[in-house]
Amino acid sequence: MKMLSIFLLSFFILLSYNKMYSRQISGDTTKSKTVEQKKVKPEDKFKEEVPEKLKYFKEKYEANFDAPFEIVFKAIKKSITDINCMISKQSYSQNENGLYKGIVRSDACLFTEGSDSSFTVLGKYSINMPIIRGGDWVNGRMMYKFTITELENGKVYLLLKGDLSGYEKYATNLVHFWDSNGYLETMMMDRVANNVKELSK
Repeated sequence: MKMLSIFLLSFFILLSYNKMYSRQISGDTTKSKTVEQKKVKPEDKFKEEVPEKLKYFKEKYEANFDAPFEIVFKAIKKSITDINCMISKQSYSQNENGLYKGIVRSDACLFTEGSDSSFTVLGKYSINMPIIRGGDWVNGRMMYKFTITELENGKVYLLLKGDLSGYEKYATNLVHFWDSNGYLETMMMDRVANNVKELSK
């Protein structure tokens, strides 16, 4: 009888221990899952899916400025000269409602030069850079084309289009054009916005 009591007591102790242990294990598993879920938020997952190279890419590079047409026009020209580039074309006209519209185009602005660095820099600013076997890229250039439109509400709408190009001298001896990844256009639009603020003071 005494042996049976000891056996039953041991059995219940062992059973209780197993239940406690299994709760701890399941609790730890739940905790680890929660930690893992916290690590990857939905918005972070979306950010990870966008390649670093394409984070500046947009269908349009545009902005609206609450500033006079003349100020925006001057800010664009200053932004081009700020990067040591020339203006190849500038003009504006007034329509029958007295609203202005203009264009400003830069020359081909050189942003990289030399066989040792041009290929790397061009790749950094490109979506699909041309693949030329044995090619020797010696420079990279960007042409900025601005269209400025005065709106009836007094604001000024600005649209920028960039033309990226590079000169390959060994295999083709040609200037090639392809799509930019938007970095240079974004930096230029930021430069214009800053110059509009400065000129509005």
